[in-house]
Amino acid sequence: MEKLEKLIEISIKLSSEKNVQNLVNLIIQNSLEFLNCERSTVFLIDEPNQQLYSYSGIGIDQKEIRFPISSGIAGHVATTGEILIIDDPYNHPLFNKEFDQKTGFRTRNILTVPLKNVEGKIIGVFQVLNKIDNIFSDDDLKLSLAFASISAVAIENARLIAEQKHQYELLQQAYQELQQAQETIVKQEKFATIGQFASGISHEIKNQLVVLMAVDFIRKLSPDNKKILQYTEYILEARNRIISLLDEIRDFSKSKDYEKIKADLIPLLDRTVRLCRFDVDLKKMTLNYDQPKIENAFALVNEDKIQQVLINLIRNAAHASQPKSTISVFLNQDDDNWIISVKDEGCGIPPENQEKVWQPFFTTKSIGTGLGLDICKKIILNHGGQIYFESEVNKGTIFFIKLPKVKTN
Repeated sequence: MEKLEKLIEISIKLSSEKNVQNLVNLIIQNSLEFLNCERSTVFLIDEPNQQLYSYSGIGIDQKEIRFPISSGIAGHVATTGEILIIDDPYNHPLFNKEFDQKTGFRTRNILTVPLKNVEGKIIGVFQVLNKIDNIFSDDDLKLSLAFASISAVAIENARLIAEQKHQYELLQQAYQELQQAQETIVKQEKFATIGQFASGISHEIKNQLVVLMAVDFIRKLSPDNKKILQYTEYILEARNRIISLLDEIRDFSKSKDYEKIKADLIPLLDRTVRLCRFDVDLKKMTLNYDQPKIENAFALVNEDKIQQVLINLIRNAAHASQPKSTISVFLNQDDDNWIISVKDEGCGIPPENQEKVWQPFFTTKSIGTGLGLDICKKIILNHGGQIYFESEVNKGTIFFIKLPKVKTN
């Protein structure tokens, strides 16, 4: 538990640093004590040039080291994702003795793991040398993987902030150039607002989410506890959906496609409803979902995006309803489509607002961005589907989602 507490403390510290170079130095400094070793280095991947580079390493005078991504131990881990513990580096074919010969440093053992972002993509390599008074153990390997996960998310977060700052500057420049055209100015103001929202809110939320990477470590500590595995899986899935939603807001003004697979909507709906029952706003409601009496309901979808739409509609239904109201989710079909519906007993949508709800930034809530339904519509249209609603004031609203069927054969 002491290591877990230290890991959470380090993750909070890393989340506060927004500059990538400073962050790498902070990762190196904290890893020495955490893993009880003599030297640590973080290598990041330069994809366009197919190189690995490091801003710094403890005891290294050079400001930056660069070498081909295909060379050395770090290069092997970066290209294969393999985890390496080497107890006799001088007899290992990938070890480069040149650094030791130049500096007088003696490498006794090496632990190298890949740095992976939340999508599982390798963005670099984390390497530690010379376990003090010992060799690297399986416990050191587990700790280094947890440390590398937290470090990778912090690095991606810092990069995101720099990218968003650049995007916001471009939006400001475009706004100044389009001042003469009123219609274009209005549109550009909206995009600038998106830039401000994404830049000002997205990284703050992601900062807090860094701590959740410790969940992976908790899972490793209790691999046989089914309840812990189930609830931590919910936490990690929710974290990934939040990050995906933040990226959706950031990319609001861009045309974007999603990877889709043939998936069964029945278990997807079941998972979504079970997840929504954990929502504080929905604990005051009765959330009904009766599984349809059909074997399967295949559609070509991005499951995360469809789940994002459903969660948005269910939460909207809760916000429009009084406590102890009933929200119902159904799955029906016509000849060509699966039809998902979300029904509430809320206040309904007045006729004068029924066209406006699909417009960006329109909201009747005291808090909210007014982007939710517009994003939902874009996602469903991207799936070749339809989204629409029927509403009656003071009686409730039903939202319908139509998704094209995929043949089972």
